[in-house]
Amino acid sequence: MPAAHAPAGPWPTWIRRLLRRGWPRRVHLALESGTPALRGGLPVHDIPRFSICLAGTGRYIVLRQQKLEIITLQRGDAVVAAPQALMEPHASALYLAMGFVFTPEMTRYLLAKKGRGGHRFLQTHHYSRVLDEDGRHFFQALQNRRGSPPDDLAARRLVELLIIKTAEMSEQPEPAVTKAGKARFTWQAACQFLQENLHHPIGRQDVSSFLHLHPNHVSRLFRDFSGRSFLNYLLLARLERARPLLKDPQLNITEIAHACGFRDVNYFIRCYRRKYGESPGKTRLSHFA
Repeated sequence: MPAAHAPAGPWPTWIRRLLRRGWPRRVHLALESGTPALRGGLPVHDIPRFSICLAGTGRYIVLRQQKLEIITLQRGDAVVAAPQALMEPHASALYLAMGFVFTPEMTRYLLAKKGRGGHRFLQTHHYSRVLDEDGRHFFQALQNRRGSPPDDLAARRLVELLIIKTAEMSEQPEPAVTKAGKARFTWQAACQFLQENLHHPIGRQDVSSFLHLHPNHVSRLFRDFSGRSFLNYLLLARLERARPLLKDPQLNITEIAHACGFRDVNYFIRCYRRKYGESPGKTRLSHFA
């Protein structure tokens, strides 16, 4: 029988704490996309998101006036990414951050730590409620603040309103769902994580750590809902990511391979030929012909 779930654990308390502290103190906006070559092969995400630095120093790669730029966040600062905008953590960043991602199917609550040993998700929660029309208007209003300084009061208030929205969503019980529905929802969250990290050398263990599931359970989810093994699904997703990148003449084959998570370009070429019946170079030539 379908059953309603309790609110999202400690998240309501954590989010309300941000508001009591008067955060964000400053707001950085990531609004530009640019071509794959301009981004150096880094991906953009088609969903809005924002993060708040809780401790340490957050650094992100963004585009400003079609040039790659590094922005720096101190404690209490926020960074907001519009749909299709580039916002990628910089390798030198050392921080504890709380992030919120708003997809059409779910809202993701993330507590992440980036240290010298790499990036880890300490807590994650995938909530089936989605951002309402007011929340979408807040994001649109933030996009209209293009060029505003980080201490812009209007941008700070708009992010504060988004924090209030996420707090309200987290305080509501989850809608009733069957066991099969919950499993599909978890699989969708795993697929979203893969799509956002295809440019990294990720594997099953990364997905299981992100979702706090046993690796074998991750494998079952992909087998049950995609009809493929996890590795086969991941390989296909990487190859599909490469197809549109091959249309950009400013990216060479090695850069495209790396942008899709292949560290060995020869392995990329072999897998691509096996899947599509031709080499990446031939596909590229057919686009330019």
